[in-house]
Amino acid sequence: MKNVIIILTLLISNLTSAQIEKENDTLEIWTLFSIGNFVNQNAERIVEKKWPFKIKGIAGDSFMEDLIDSVEIHNNKVWTYLDANGYSESKKKFETDLLTEIKQIKKAVDISNSDKKVVSLFEKWRKNGQQNYTALNKLTDVKYEFSLYSFDVNDLDKGQTFELKYIVDLDNEKIKVIK
Repeated sequence: MKNVIIILTLLISNLTSAQIEKENDTLEIWTLFSIGNFVNQNAERIVEKKWPFKIKGIAGDSFMEDLIDSVEIHNNKVWTYLDANGYSESKKKFETDLLTEIKQIKKAVDISNSDKKVVSLFEKWRKNGQQNYTALNKLTDVKYEFSLYSFDVNDLDKGQTFELKYIVDLDNEKIKVIK
């Protein structure tokens, strides 16, 4: 009887600890990023959709040197896992995807910054002491949708105000205003 109680106790404690120590099975690629880098953050968010992992920024503008080694060790485990499970040269392919997306977003931003309506809106915000927020969505391989919002940092309870929505077409280097 004593043995049965011991076995039952061990079994229950193992089941309980297995539930408590629930392991996270989500793959993550860690990045060291600069806070506020619009292009890189959006490129990572867009490229992440093509891959079976999440991209997680683990450091801001400053970080210790040994953190770089930790990030590389962690990411190398993910690349090895992916290459062993159906991917080929996953790290190289991901880096190519990311660099391509960064270049395209930079081009879309440059096209935006050359548009008179967009430039005048940013000037208006600067003169009025307002801040802005831009939401970016990739519609196709060559089209990006920008939604611009403004807000007053001195009155955050007021929230943000929608200002402008437009699509940048990289092929013809033009902007089409939607709203």
